[in-house]
Amino acid sequence: MFEFLGALGGDQNMLLFFAVFIIFTILAYKLVKFVFKVLMIGLVAALFPVIGSMFFGLNIAVNLSNMIWFAVTGMGLFILYSAVRMGWKAIKLALSPLKLFRRKGGKKEAPPQPQK
Repeated sequence: MFEFLGALGGDQNMLLFFAVFIIFTILAYKLVKFVFKVLMIGLVAALFPVIGSMFFGLNIAVNLSNMIWFAVTGMGLFILYSAVRMGWKAIKLALSPLKLFRRKGGKKEAPPQPQK
């Protein structure tokens, strides 16, 4: 499958291994970054009952079960938001070639400007 890599003078397996390693490293970095964001959102969401009752006078009971509920809800909503955003970007990317056809076909010439 990767016979063309042999013409480069290197070992095909080593080049393939290196490419997979780079892809794995990038994906692992993105996953760790995402998990860190989820944990930070959970921490901020867990502090919502405390801040809401102390500073804004909200009638929210400040106990461990409420804080856990807010943290889990915040993390779940963030994961849902991230999935929807990723799907939206994938749809836009998939439909981007259609924009080229629409621009070429629907392009109208500007009306001639009067000369002075």
